[in-house]
Amino acid sequence: MKKCLKVVALAILVVFSISVVLVGQMGEKKVQGATNELTFWSWVSDSDTIKQVYEQAIKEFNSTNKYGVKIKAVYTPGEQYKTKLQTAMAANNPPDILNMWAAGKMKPYVDANRLYPISDIMNKDSQWKSRYVDGVFDLTTFNGKIYGIPQIRVATVIYYNKQIFQKYKLTPPKTWSELVNVIKVLTKNNIIPFALDARDPWILAMYAEYIANRIDPDAYRKVQKDPNAWTDKAFIETGKKIQELVKLGAFPKGATSLDYVAARNLFDQGKAAMYVMGIWDVGYLSTQSPVKKYVGAFKWPAIEGGKGNINNFLAGIEQVIAVSSNCKNKQAAAAWLKLLSEQRYAKDLLAEKAGYFPTVKVNPDPKKVTGLYLEVLNLLKDQNTKDSFTYYDVMFGPIIGDGFNNTIQSIYLGKDPVEAFKKLAEIAKKEMKK
Repeated sequence: MKKCLKVVALAILVVFSISVVLVGQMGEKKVQGATNELTFWSWVSDSDTIKQVYEQAIKEFNSTNKYGVKIKAVYTPGEQYKTKLQTAMAANNPPDILNMWAAGKMKPYVDANRLYPISDIMNKDSQWKSRYVDGVFDLTTFNGKIYGIPQIRVATVIYYNKQIFQKYKLTPPKTWSELVNVIKVLTKNNIIPFALDARDPWILAMYAEYIANRIDPDAYRKVQKDPNAWTDKAFIETGKKIQELVKLGAFPKGATSLDYVAARNLFDQGKAAMYVMGIWDVGYLSTQSPVKKYVGAFKWPAIEGGKGNINNFLAGIEQVIAVSSNCKNKQAAAAWLKLLSEQRYAKDLLAEKAGYFPTVKVNPDPKKVTGLYLEVLNLLKDQNTKDSFTYYDVMFGPIIGDGFNNTIQSIYLGKDPVEAFKKLAEIAKKEMKK
């Protein structure tokens, strides 16, 4: 047995020696064998305009980088990405570079040493780090180290079809009772009020997160410390408001069978008047949607008697890109991420062409962005950061956060809010004891 081990060890030594010689002959600019290609996994779809930004940055990087590295992108849109990545992570076989969530959804991968702290490279390049807006790394920092580079800032707004609103003499509602009136007028005229994809629980959860904030902004803070707070009045009332919307006919029939694109098609086709979604859709809605001329946006309405301000936004960061611990060439991966922070990508492509709100400091030319972009930008200028909040599934991680999303979906389907949140509180108790 020992003899066999010696033979194997000798073989490894020979191969290693040959590799060193070859690499040495090629100099620092070229990397031999498998390290010549880095795989980038992303969840973006063909309709996501940021895909064009990634493609262009990859094309430039592949033809100019000093490492001799080629990046190969693999796109897996929607929920399938989550399953695919979880499987790869469990097998300790992640891609070199990957789209990753932030905060509670990123933490398990950090704890399992599946992600590389990109700040180990970034902190040696102050010019790179200084390009970003203050605070954008808060949700990707653990133990003082940054594990992901977010590409865009996000918030959720209510998009609406101005042509439909004008036809039925409606104005963007500022209160819950005004919203209920809008829904009644639209349903009376056979217009679907909200284009909802209820198949993916995180989308329905955005409605609930806004409602809970408008009832009591402290509810979000309480559950971060006390799992029993999930049964507080603010969340029970939130569940009742969701069921009130269902009863009013606010959502399309069969919404639980609609995916992201199918639901948005209802808005694109003028069959639905409103669409609750992140501002990552501004680019699509203002340049590709068939109703792009008529799309406007407004803030989530206040609730009479509630403590939440209309200027509290559901907001955060998106398109976080991380480097895996197994990445074959971390310097090259960091170089590509730095390339994405150049003004020609952040300002010219992300902001002015694709309609995103970059994490990099930019001043987009008002003449080069759409009217919807400026409309949303003006909404965000009013943001009350003190009581703004981030997406629960991001903040609370896969057990509690996804548990919240599933709780809201069960309430949407008719489950008693009291029982549903009692169950979530039990899940949170077990998770927070770990």
